[in-house]
Amino acid sequence: MTRSSAIALLLALAAAAVHATTVMVIALDQGRAQVIIDGVVVRELRSGQTSPEGVRLVSADRNRAVLDVAGREIALGLGQSTLATAALRADPHGQFFTTARINGIGTAAVIDTGATLVTLSRDEAQRLSINLAGASRVEISTAGGPRFGYRVNLGSVDVGGITLRNVEALVMEGGREQLPVTLIGMSFLNGVEMHRAGDTLTLSRRLF
Repeated sequence: MTRSSAIALLLALAAAAVHATTVMVIALDQGRAQVIIDGVVVRELRSGQTSPEGVRLVSADRNRAVLDVAGREIALGLGQSTLATAALRADPHGQFFTTARINGIGTAAVIDTGATLVTLSRDEAQRLSINLAGASRVEISTAGGPRFGYRVNLGSVDVGGITLRNVEALVMEGGREQLPVTLIGMSFLNGVEMHRAGDTLTLSRRLF
């Protein structure tokens, strides 16, 4: 993503999100940083200076800025923001396919707001070394009749660079012929903000 497109995306997200201070670093120098605050205001701050919005620059060099935002210190490099974002493009059928990372390993996935949990086949769970020992076996009602699966907790799920930890998931009995891709369900999606514009779905999550 280019700097200009990142700035444009941050502006759009800030306008759509419930208000909370967001900061993006767009220029760095020794003892000085230029930032976009709340997606609409550009401020140039020197070390120790506080913006009218309450963002204080603690320190800065050519590599990073340390900022006090809402009473918490956070270090950001050039182009980094307190708002993590991922933009997904719909396929011709309107579905959002992506490569997710479960416990650090890539898996073909699709965004599915109709799925309560992140859901994957037993074959894929084995490939990802997900341990089912001690997992609860549950019955799920489907259009094709009852099916069975195992409830587990995933160490991490990453979609487009947005990572959530300890995500509840369902491992379905059966192979990839029954569930060819991993479903990114609401146990992940409830932890992010979603905004759709045309054929683009943007996921965002505040880093603190």
